[in-house]
Amino acid sequence: MAGQQRGIQTVELSGEILNLICRSKKSLSLSEIAETLGLAPGSTYKYLISLQRTGLLKRNESTLEFEAGSLSLRLGIAKISQNEVVAQSRHLLTQIAEKYEVNVFSSLWSDLNGPTVVFYKESAGFFNLGFRLGNKMALSTATGRLFAAYKSIDVEENHILQKAFLPEQEQFLDPIFQQDLTDIRALSYSALIDTPTPGISSYAVPVFNSAGQISFAITAFAKTQQLSPEKIQQILVELKVAARNLQESSYA
Repeated sequence: MAGQQRGIQTVELSGEILNLICRSKKSLSLSEIAETLGLAPGSTYKYLISLQRTGLLKRNESTLEFEAGSLSLRLGIAKISQNEVVAQSRHLLTQIAEKYEVNVFSSLWSDLNGPTVVFYKESAGFFNLGFRLGNKMALSTATGRLFAAYKSIDVEENHILQKAFLPEQEQFLDPIFQQDLTDIRALSYSALIDTPTPGISSYAVPVFNSAGQISFAITAFAKTQQLSPEKIQQILVELKVAARNLQESSYA
C-alpha cells in the first residue's frame, strides 16, 4: 500500500500469534496455532519458544499448550490501569485504606487467569503474603469466592469459571461450598476470618457492569485482631458505597 511504513515482519507475525492466543478462551496447541495462522509447524514453534523466553507466552507443562505469559499480563494491567473506572477505584480504595488502616486491592476477571489484582495499596503493614500486581486470587480467598458466587449463576460463565479455577474446581461439587456462595449473594459481600492465612481477615465487595454482571471486586484486609465488629461494619459500608459509585461511573 502506497505510503505505508515498512515494519519488521517477524515482529508483526509474533503479534498475530499473541493476538490469537489472547482472543482464545482456552490454551492453544502448536498445531492449532499453526493451522489457524496458515504457518508451518516448524517455524511456528520457533516463534513460540522466543515468545515464551520473553515472558509474553507460557507453556502448560501438562498439556504442552500455550497461553498468555507474565509479561503479557503486566502489559494488560498497565493498559487496564489507564481505564477511568479502575483509576477511580484506586482513589476510593486509597481513602478507605488510609481511614481504617487496612490493605486494599481491586481485581478484574480473566478467563485464563481468574480474579487478577490490578491495584494494591498497603496501609495496614506488609504481611509477607507474596501479594503483588498480577496475582491470581485463589478460590480459597474472599475475592475468589466472590467471583465464584456471582459467575456460577450463569451456565456458560460457570463453565469458564471452573476452568479458570482448574486446580480447585472439585470444590464446586461440595454442597457446603455451594451454600457459601448462596450466602455471599444474599449478603452482597464475601468475608473470610483467619483463612486462608491465619490471623488475617478479608472482605470483598462486587462491582457490577450495566448488564448486572460482576465486573470487578474491591477488597480490604488486615490482621484480625485490628478489626473490631464496629470497624468491620464501617469498612463494609464504605466498600459498598464505593462499589455503587464505580458501578454508576461505568454506565457513564
